[in-house]
Amino acid sequence: MKNLKIVLTFIALSISISLLAQQDMATAISSKNFDPATLLWYEAPAKKWEDALPVGNGRIGAMVFGRNAEERIQLNEETYWSGGPYSTVVKGGYKVLPEIQKKVFEEKYLQAHNLFGRHLMGYPVEQMKYQCLANLHLFFKNQDSIRNYKRWLNLQTGIAGTAYTANGITYLREVFASVPDQVIVVRITASQPGSISLTANLRGERNQTHSNYATDYFKMDGYGTDGLILTGKSADYMGVEGKLRYEARIKAVTEGGSIRTDDVDLIIENASTVTLYFAAATNFVNYKDVSADQHQRVDNYFKNIVGKSFEQMAAAMQADHQRLFNRVALQLTNTANSYLPTPERVKKIQTEPDPSLAALTYQFGRYLMIGSSRPGTEPANLQGIWNDNMNPMWDSKYTTNINTQMNYWPVESGNLSECAEPLFRMIKELTDQGTQVAKEHYGARGWVFHQNTDLYRVAAPMDGPTWGTFTVGGAWLCTHLWEHYQYTMDPNFLKEAFPLMEGSVQFFLDFLVPHPNGKWLVTNPSTSLKTSRMVVAINLISMK
Repeated sequence: MKNLKIVLTFIALSISISLLAQQDMATAISSKNFDPATLLWYEAPAKKWEDALPVGNGRIGAMVFGRNAEERIQLNEETYWSGGPYSTVVKGGYKVLPEIQKKVFEEKYLQAHNLFGRHLMGYPVEQMKYQCLANLHLFFKNQDSIRNYKRWLNLQTGIAGTAYTANGITYLREVFASVPDQVIVVRITASQPGSISLTANLRGERNQTHSNYATDYFKMDGYGTDGLILTGKSADYMGVEGKLRYEARIKAVTEGGSIRTDDVDLIIENASTVTLYFAAATNFVNYKDVSADQHQRVDNYFKNIVGKSFEQMAAAMQADHQRLFNRVALQLTNTANSYLPTPERVKKIQTEPDPSLAALTYQFGRYLMIGSSRPGTEPANLQGIWNDNMNPMWDSKYTTNINTQMNYWPVESGNLSECAEPLFRMIKELTDQGTQVAKEHYGARGWVFHQNTDLYRVAAPMDGPTWGTFTVGGAWLCTHLWEHYQYTMDPNFLKEAFPLMEGSVQFFLDFLVPHPNGKWLVTNPSTSLKTSRMVVAINLISMK
């Protein structure tokens, strides 16, 4: 009996500590006792995906809506893309290159455009799409009418929180993504014991737009008496077979109350505290190998957290996050507007000063980099790691005629050098097909890369000649290699990076041709950034 009392006392203490931390944040917002440069907060739940709050550990990510009666937490895993390993290299295109160059110099752009499209475009012409993995829906009982609502994202701790009162009971939620434990954690507490009753549902996504996406199936099931499991595969697309297999799993731990599964639902009644752990994985090993066991990977993630308390995991997550985030502090002047809800700050900045909003914007950018690009993960794509659409804008790929570079422009000056490692690894992987494209499409040594790639590191021109003739994507990426060396002066890094830069230079030494004016060596064909016609875009070397 004595041991039971000790256990119950410890449980009560754990609940009170977590609850107090959340209440303190809500109270701090009300009393304006917070740092406006590191906190986003709102007085209403997110109505659309773009208004939800992101958490991520580089590999898995979530968008938290902060709703009451039906919460939605949208989930991603970085390697869930359509298709599977493939190549877009087309052999023999270099044979037509001299004629294309001649047409460009003669300003016969349409003819050059057509020749490039027929002989030098990669095939398939389009690339694969980054996909939405799942949505976790939490249906709460007795939470239709609420007051004292607040939700927030604390950039310093990496925790998204939601607090509100319903029927005299204060409900609190906190969500974070852990690098040390490789799970997303959802913690739900209440001010009165036995007050939490919910039904959880882990839903997959299918593409409703493309008819050939009937190949992206998934299954939703209960998992034991305390979990949910989602399994599925990637879609076939553009003739590329969907070879990725994925698994996502939820495990619930409750204090008090009852828990059971019913087909595709997880049902919890009259609990005092609920903690949900989410893990996910695919069979992706690298850009040409999809032989991993996704089920075993998820099993391993859950085995790794056995015996760990919520407090231990939260502390480990915050220590890891703050190791990066706390390297830079930016304090600008606070005004009365600085303590307003974030949407109001954004509106009022148009007419009233709020300098610390610029600091918040800067730190939010650093937060997103920390959450979507860590050593060993994939690089941040067009939407970082967060995507709720099976047909996202520009496929949420790696667009390298400026967008990917823009993601990583602040990484060195923001004191987040480690977060650039995925980008450097992608550059190295791009030299695989990039070397083949240089040879087959341009008859050149070295390696070349254009305006887009995906999970499988294809390197040939895509979408069409108007965009696809952007032949300097690889060269632009190499500037990040050199900048990293300039910031770190790491000779071991330079030893690895130098062959990549040298290979890009070798390509241009072979690809550059004399301009008819006799003054310059130029890239031809090449597309100027964000323009609409093929031109001789970049004058690189004087012939004098």
